Amino acid sequence: MIVSESILTEVRFFLISILSGATLIFFYDIFRVLRRVIVHGAIWIAIEDFLYWFVCAVLFFAMLYQENDGLVRGFAMGGLFLGMLGYNHFVSPVILRYAVMILGFFIKILRKICGILIKPLKKVKKILKKIGKAIRIGLYKL
Repeated sequence: MIVSESILTEVRFFLISILSGATLIFFYDIFRVLRRVIVHGAIWIAIEDFLYWFVCAVLFFAMLYQENDGLVRGFAMGGLFLGMLGYNHFVSPVILRYAVMILGFFIKILRKICGILIKPLKKVKKILKKIGKAIRIGLYKL
């Protein structure tokens, strides 16, 4: 049985919309990982979310424009939703767990390195304060 070219085009478009949905949630996972490793305030989270959903809308429109001449079709949004739901349910928990663990490990190492580098600077600062105080006392006596 031969499938018509138009049906194959629609199936391809549906698969692209599923992949687009999964890709959009993957990018949101980046924000989720950063939020778990680095504490964010409510305003910063709101700004990130606004920018994320703005970019999502632009990318969805670009996908519709490129693949379907800009026509909004229900199955395109359904495919996008299906891709988001599938990725968020099956793949995202694994990605989040290991990405948070790996990034947290590197941040912990970076903090230790910074602590080691800052320790001598604190000693130098303490010495410079003593020298500055001695100079002020010496100038005061003059």
